Amino acid sequence: MDIKKVVTVYFSPTGTTKKAVSAFTRGMRLPVEEIDLTLPKKRKGFCRSFTQDELLIAALPVYAGRLPMYLDDFFDGLKGDSTTAVATVCYGNRDYDDAITELMMRLEKRNFIVKAAAAFIGQHNYSSKIATGRPDTGDMATIIDFGKRTIQSIASGTSGTLSFKGTYPFTAKGYDPATPGPNHPPILTGEECNGCGLCADTCPWGIIDHQDCKVIDSAKCFHCFHCVKICPVHAKKVTGEAWLDFLPAFEARLNAKRKEPELFLPG
Repeated sequence: MDIKKVVTVYFSPTGTTKKAVSAFTRGMRLPVEEIDLTLPKKRKGFCRSFTQDELLIAALPVYAGRLPMYLDDFFDGLKGDSTTAVATVCYGNRDYDDAITELMMRLEKRNFIVKAAAAFIGQHNYSSKIATGRPDTGDMATIIDFGKRTIQSIASGTSGTLSFKGTYPFTAKGYDPATPGPNHPPILTGEECNGCGLCADTCPWGIIDHQDCKVIDSAKCFHCFHCVKICPVHAKKVTGEAWLDFLPAFEARLNAKRKEPELFLPG
């Protein structure tokens, strides 16, 4: 198969998924079109038809073993023509569970043929102490090399099925922001806030009020911590006894073993 162009379409609230998929394409040595659908205004009305000489790389983070909920607008505008695709996910050193399976199914419904897949590791949204700095130098080398091997496999027409974990019906529940729990803490805004509106302008879920950026729709907040990390005066924060009790044990559990990228080609 003669692939002439690579198109990456990604959702990356804190930049780790983008970092991984950018390394992946560097190994392919082909022209690359990058489509960032992290912001709601980018997803609204988005439509892109793909041809058979293009390669789609779809990349999303994993939330509790599944793709992020309520992202139909990410997929609705993708229109394949038996177009070759790669399903890639990025997770914070816990597990990707059903996420690759879910992504492959969603792409196949849009008339894409998934011929490779990968699960990369990125620093966890909740804490810089979990998978710190990942994807790191070793990860990046692995990802770039996998990009080379993926394009070679596709070009040579390697046949066979992809084998990775994941079940349907899905067993992983995913992350529902409307469900109470210690890992669903409210994000608060301190008095340091100067009302610049950067958090509202760049919220991946569009749930921060533009008129008063102290107002957040907590029932729709996925706790990607984008607003916490991007605030120039560090006004966005998470406090509370339940969260402070939850986080240390969570950090220890996820750091117990370093996970490595899992890479899947046919054959």
